[in-house]
Amino acid sequence: MAKTSTKDIAKALYESTKDKSGVELERILASAVAFLAKGRLLSKTPEILAQFEKIRNKDLGVVSAKVTSKSPLTKNTLDEIKKTLKTRYQASDITLKTFEDPSLIGGIKIEANDELIDLSLKNKLSQLQAHLLNHYV
Repeated sequence: MAKTSTKDIAKALYESTKDKSGVELERILASAVAFLAKGRLLSKTPEILAQFEKIRNKDLGVVSAKVTSKSPLTKNTLDEIKKTLKTRYQASDITLKTFEDPSLIGGIKIEANDELIDLSLKNKLSQLQAHLLNHYV
């Protein structure tokens, strides 16, 4: 028997539940849980749900981003990040999850669409150091 990936399961689940509601949705979800239990895949549920969310967001044009900064960001800054990401990824909507990391000197790190945009001060200093070492030593 071929092994089914969590991504394949999530895609099948998304396609079968898309535009469904009520009793029909409940029936599909019950069948999905039974399939996972029978295949001893219930422990993979968090991975499947994460893949499901990625597939759903891509289909709906939604980008989910994780923003890490030293201290809380203002509403204006978050709005600018959303606006920039919306343009960069041509998304219909952006959802931000914010985190604080006191070890950052300053700046921000943004993780979106399997990409890391490192705008932290530590990264900028490292880039400057590498540039200076490569060009002036």
